[in-house]
Amino acid sequence: MNASLYTDALSHIAAPPWLTEARHEALDRFLAAGLPDSRQEAWKYTSLDRLGQVTLRPPEAESSQAVCPDVTAYPGHVLLFQDGQLACHGTYLSNQFAGTLRHWGDTRSVHEHLGRIAGSSALADLNLALWQDGARVYVPAGERLGMPIFAVYGAATAEAMLHPRTLAVVESGAEAVLVEHYLGQTDQTYWQNAVSEIVLAEGARLTHIVVVEEGPAASHTSLTALRLGRNSEYRALHIGLGGLLTRRDLLAALDGADAGIRIDAFDLADGRRHTDLHLRVSHRAPRSQSRITYRGLADDRARAIFDGHVVVEHGAHQTDARQDCKGLLLSRQAEIDAMPRLEIYADDVKCSHGASVGQPDPDALFYLRSRGLDAAAARRLLLEGFANEALGLLDDAHLRDWLMPRLLAALSRRSGEEVRS
Repeated sequence: MNASLYTDALSHIAAPPWLTEARHEALDRFLAAGLPDSRQEAWKYTSLDRLGQVTLRPPEAESSQAVCPDVTAYPGHVLLFQDGQLACHGTYLSNQFAGTLRHWGDTRSVHEHLGRIAGSSALADLNLALWQDGARVYVPAGERLGMPIFAVYGAATAEAMLHPRTLAVVESGAEAVLVEHYLGQTDQTYWQNAVSEIVLAEGARLTHIVVVEEGPAASHTSLTALRLGRNSEYRALHIGLGGLLTRRDLLAALDGADAGIRIDAFDLADGRRHTDLHLRVSHRAPRSQSRITYRGLADDRARAIFDGHVVVEHGAHQTDARQDCKGLLLSRQAEIDAMPRLEIYADDVKCSHGASVGQPDPDALFYLRSRGLDAAAARRLLLEGFANEALGLLDDAHLRDWLMPRLLAALSRRSGEEVRS
């Protein structure tokens, strides 16, 4: 670990005094702990050793020469960052609800919440120390935003080490849709290490869609941490379509009574890709509800991991928690590990989980072919139906037209062949 690389990068980042102090403390913790490794239980299935095989550097300001994507392709308000910096002047910056963390870094909402929701872990500490910019979303009490806010984090520089940061605060009774899109613009090695912190006050509603579409040689690690107040609702859809190695953590604390959370996820792993999705949902108050749906596809020699850990803490009576996890193996060398778990310390609860992993149903394929479809079309239709079980939020957020072409293109690459030996 090159400590001087990190300390030098931190010395070039301007910030308010309170944030500078927090950055230095976070970097000290990271240097003491180092990167997570397989000796830690939460990381036993995922190795970050490849990050140490190349020299990754934070990019200098305005260092990238890549062309920005067309922001008009996003059906909403857009904040587009490239290699850690705000990239396109055509992004939507005039709205009072959305801006950059660099611009809003010393406001009350940022000061109260930044770094306090994610807690301290090695990768979160590294992000806190070295983030250069990111999206700040603030929705005042009672506001209902009519259009989604897109935070687009592009990566265009080889061997870059990027630390996107997102902070969303939704006040009492407010509603919003937030989309995070991680987009690779190079085929070379790079690393995006993202942290998103979300706070929902009493009666707040947030729909949160996260799309990971990194480059083929990229590593992506991310942490989404959120706190839910009384009678608030968080609905999330996580979609993994790219990156050689992806590890995503979601930590949700249902602190208020009658809070509800819905997490849907779909992962497509092919080639030698490795995807790892870890969820920890903590029910801390009475009558809270959680619904988790995971669908994973693994092809070639890829591996997909799902770890869903739901904790019902003391006093969280009348909790209703359910997990549904299914995986499809499209080759005999592919692997899917499904680990839904329940940890219950309260009475009068309704909790369940289920997991299944297998190959595409040959009877279903035979039925579709008997109706006149060729093998590729039948297989594609079966995979689309499987994926759609986790994609209902696209309709609720009116974003199916934006995302489905990307998803269908990825699925079509997997539909032309039978399960291979």
